[in-house]
Amino acid sequence: MQTKTLTIQLNNEQLPILPVEPEAYLSFTIHADGNELELTGNRAGLLLLAKATLGMAETIREDGFHIHLDDLYSINSEEKSILIRKEERLKP
Repeated sequence: MQTKTLTIQLNNEQLPILPVEPEAYLSFTIHADGNELELTGNRAGLLLLAKATLGMAETIREDGFHIHLDDLYSINSEEKSILIRKEERLKP
C-alpha cells in the first residue's frame, strides 16, 4: 500500500491556510430518504475538503470559527453551501 502525507499549515491565528487550485470542484447531493450525503469532487476539490477538515480538527480556537468553502473558493457551481465547523461534545 502506498502512503501519502497531507500537510496542513496554520496561520498566526491558528486557522488553516487553504491554498486552492482554480479548477477545484466540490459539491454534494442529499439522497431522497435524507439519510445519505454524497460528496462529489475532482482531485483539487477533494484535497481542499481534506485540508479544510484536518485544519479544523487541529485548530484550538473555540470562538465558533467555521469555513465556507464555497464562499472562499468559488468551487461550487450549483451554489450549494459547504460549511465545516468543529464541535467538541462531552461524553455523558
